[in-house]
Amino acid sequence: MKKTVILCEEKNRQVLRETISILKELWENMGYEALIRYLEEDASPDKYMNELVNLKEEFVVTFAMAGFEWRGLMEQVRFNTLAAMQIHILIGELPQYDFFLKKEFGIHSFFFTDSEVIAGNWKTKYPLVPFLKKCPPLYISEHLSDEEKQLNRENLKDILKTVMAFIEKPSVL
Repeated sequence: MKKTVILCEEKNRQVLRETISILKELWENMGYEALIRYLEEDASPDKYMNELVNLKEEFVVTFAMAGFEWRGLMEQVRFNTLAAMQIHILIGELPQYDFFLKKEFGIHSFFFTDSEVIAGNWKTKYPLVPFLKKCPPLYISEHLSDEEKQLNRENLKDILKTVMAFIEKPSVL
């Protein structure tokens, strides 16, 4: 069975729990086994990277750049060592985004942001990011209303459709 691993920092678990559950369901509806991993702050990156390396050509999804502090020997982003397609969903404008987005990423990395600032000038400020697209904001809360859940479902579904369409028919960015 095809697999997707969804990564979120443990500190964001409560506010992203319902949104991640929606995303898990969307992947499962597409025929994937969707695994959720909440990254513990003090855990070794190898605890998670060993599982991710085995994904081969499947998917990794991150929220708020979870795991981007993991570095290789030459300070490269460890996600670049993965064969898996990657979807990185940036939520808001967190201070660490600027540092992380200035790194070099593989062509298998898709970034989505709800920030006008990040999306507006990514080709000049973050030229090493291969794909970045503006998306509507996701509702982030410990308890989402039914309307917020439905909007998050639609927005996440659009993100997945965008990635799948690009994979099927790549275009020049």
